[in-house]
Amino acid sequence: MFKKKIKNKKFFLIFFCFLFLLTSFFVFLFFLISEFRSVDKIIFNDGAIVSSKIKNKEINVELAVSFDKQYLGLSHRESIPNDFGMLFLFPEKDIRSFVMRDMKFNLDIVFIDENEIVEIYKNLSFDQFSQNIYYKSVVPVDKVLELRGGFCDEHKISIGDKFYLNKD
Repeated sequence: MFKKKIKNKKFFLIFFCFLFLLTSFFVFLFFLISEFRSVDKIIFNDGAIVSSKIKNKEINVELAVSFDKQYLGLSHRESIPNDFGMLFLFPEKDIRSFVMRDMKFNLDIVFIDENEIVEIYKNLSFDQFSQNIYYKSVVPVDKVLELRGGFCDEHKISIGDKFYLNKD
């Protein structure tokens, strides 16, 4: 009887060691994958200006990576140049909501899934009533681009067009 208890203890000890090692391995993988996701945040610094392209139209975009930068967006600015926008980069796809909080000019809001435009809200006004309206993506997206109001109509940008970000 005593030998059987020892044998069972050894089995449980080996089993729990194996379970511990397996769990540790998956935790390690999770952190490794998380570290690769954060590479985008290192490469694309908050506020950096990079070039991008939609339908052969070059646009300089200011990157919004952190929560604080994304919350502020283009609020409180008097205007932006014609070929300029703010690109919101997200580590994961999700339904995104945007609001015209404290804006001083009209906006086009472009929702991008991978590199394809999936939704556009055009020439949104910046009056006091617009501060309470939320503009949502129809599908989960990983990027949102804010442009000067009317930009998409001027350059015939539409759903299905491709968006390219210069990563150099």
